[in-house]
Amino acid sequence: MGLDHARGPGDARLPSVTCAIMAFNEEEMLDQATADVRASLLNLGRRFEIIIVDDGSTDATADVAGDLAARWSEVRLVQHPGNRGPGSAIVTGLAEARYDLYCFHPADNQLVFDDVAQALPLLDDRYDLLVGERSDRHDYSVARRVYSYGYIGLAWALFGLRGFSDFNFVYAFRRDLFDGIEIETSGLFLCTEILVKALDQGRRAGVMRARYLPRTTGVSTVGRPSVAVDTLRQMLTFWWHRRNKR
Repeated sequence: MGLDHARGPGDARLPSVTCAIMAFNEEEMLDQATADVRASLLNLGRRFEIIIVDDGSTDATADVAGDLAARWSEVRLVQHPGNRGPGSAIVTGLAEARYDLYCFHPADNQLVFDDVAQALPLLDDRYDLLVGERSDRHDYSVARRVYSYGYIGLAWALFGLRGFSDFNFVYAFRRDLFDGIEIETSGLFLCTEILVKALDQGRRAGVMRARYLPRTTGVSTVGRPSVAVDTLRQMLTFWWHRRNKR
């Protein structure tokens, strides 16, 4: 079997796609999430690969991922030896990516990935990165809404990002964007850091709208107070260092 076929059939003349699926204790949702991503990328008609990044799961996530990799040649598994926390799977997927465009998808399947897939051609020659804007937050708890909107408001104030109404949901990138960007953080602030650095360099950022889906099983760790505190710490540290360099 040839290398290109092993990483998904598609038109070799078009920029190819790597999608990282971020998984931590998602044994129940991973199969469906991977199937959705694969179907959307097949429909896109480009060469692609899917990297499942298991962030130190303690359930059967790795076993499910291994079965998926055996079933579909476009899928491979990368495992963290322990849980590294939110954002780490994005960094690992980027390090492992072999193709031109890079995106990611949560294994809890809380967004319609086809919305992301249909936006990817905008990265061919129009934009260097796409910032996802979620359709709604209808099942968010009061605390999680406060975290989410508070984060957006603070990022507007610190980094002048008022051209974007949402930037802690989902992103897609040209992989060559990272030739000139060094990633310093690894938590939920990670993608906002990338956006700010890209804009500082004059790179082109666009917006893609993606439908948000409620979680159907398991418990999200994103809204935990400890995660919010760590995200705030990373944001303020980054702001301080950036301010002192300007």
